[in-house]
Amino acid sequence: MELLNTSSRTDFPDHVIIGFSEIRSGLSNELLSENEGEEWKKFTNQQRKDEYLSARYLFKEMLTASGLSSQFEIRKHPLGKPYAQNGNETLFVSFSHSKNHVFCAISESTDIGIDTEWLDRKVDQRIVKRILGETEWDVFSDEDPILLWTIKEAAVKCLGTGLRTNLKELEIQKKNHIQFLVRINDEKTFQICSFQELNHQISIAY
Repeated sequence: MELLNTSSRTDFPDHVIIGFSEIRSGLSNELLSENEGEEWKKFTNQQRKDEYLSARYLFKEMLTASGLSSQFEIRKHPLGKPYAQNGNETLFVSFSHSKNHVFCAISESTDIGIDTEWLDRKVDQRIVKRILGETEWDVFSDEDPILLWTIKEAAVKCLGTGLRTNLKELEIQKKNHIQFLVRINDEKTFQICSFQELNHQISIAY
């Protein structure tokens, strides 16, 4: 496990901590709470089981590295969005997986969403047509599809609605080369910080 050094990024939200690790196999499931254990047992794919366990181990290791209580436990809102609870204390938490890595973002003060994608992944340009609305097309049609995808996915994770949200309903506005805004149906706006590191595109919504 390592914490991502974001101190040199002036536009990165200072209340967010990002950790990452490789997806590990052979981890013990004893770390899981009763509810997490039941969820883990339902996965039939071993890769998915390894991703799930790796994410939970990463979260616990991040608590220790950040000086936070190890008693925080991952829980989920009704639509599946994770958060962490320790008595009356709450942590905002978001996870993302790529081909070989798991990422976790935590914040004590602000709701967040993280999405990551391996830069070497081949993404069909047709995906851009599936996620860009009419008002975005002239501005973003030539942008890297991975950048656009992670920006919108991070916003959806922060919103907490998952695949229930049509990505075309999210409108991207560019502030600079790593800072964006995402507006959802003119009702809610998220700030996005998106950058490349560890051969990944990493987008944080807050």
